[in-house]
Amino acid sequence: MPMRTKFSKSIAARACVTGIFATFYLNSAWAILPIEQWQQPSGAQVWLVHSPSIPMVDVQLRLDGGSRRDPQGQEGLATAVALMASQGVQALPGQPASTALDENALGQAWADLGASLSVGASNDALSYHLRSLTQPDVLAQAVQLASRQIAQPSWSASVWQRERQRWAAALQEAATRPGTVAAQAFAPAVYSGHPYGRFTTPTSLEQITLPDMQAFHQQVVQACRAKVAVVGALDKAQADALVTQLLQRLPAQKDCPPCPPCPKCRR
Repeated sequence: MPMRTKFSKSIAARACVTGIFATFYLNSAWAILPIEQWQQPSGAQVWLVHSPSIPMVDVQLRLDGGSRRDPQGQEGLATAVALMASQGVQALPGQPASTALDENALGQAWADLGASLSVGASNDALSYHLRSLTQPDVLAQAVQLASRQIAQPSWSASVWQRERQRWAAALQEAATRPGTVAAQAFAPAVYSGHPYGRFTTPTSLEQITLPDMQAFHQQVVQACRAKVAVVGALDKAQADALVTQLLQRLPAQKDCPPCPPCPKCRR
């Protein structure tokens, strides 16, 4: 048998054994870390993986408000809502205007805590990702700040004008790349009128106003349609309390209003 053939068979055998062991240990890991699931009175659904080895927690909040729900001609609306959610928060209810945080103060507040909240919009979801140490005083402050940022963005007109100009310039630059041109021709042909085949353009950004973003946010960001995954050094009672505090500033109603329409979507 040629040496190369023997060598190839040896590699294949090792790869097979490695795959078997990887599958075994992966299945063992899932067996060790069971997933708990429950629904809160608000309607929010919660999944928990209790992992006490590191004193941290990751929280992923997903809402059915992705770009597929952008109105025709306002492509980019969901992403604009996600963008503005990180550009400052309103003053606390009943408190002086000085309790508001602009984008710089908000970033500094997160840096001081050693925690983070990232916001993004995919085709199907508006998502918030909180990461923090589980040290009680730090976690409590991080959850309170995240709660404000999720429910009460500042919606600054000057910030939106600046960010829209930056975004439009980036889109114009991207349109000079062959990959972008090909993608924008390919997707409409594949999805045939479905929102997945639409793209944000400088023209569509011009049609997005702050009231449009506020209306979309009010309709989508509801506790009753929240899906929350919690992974970290928290037990079920602690995780449930965290999610309750995280969603406390959102409208409390079991029956959610209809989502923004999505033509040609299944739901």
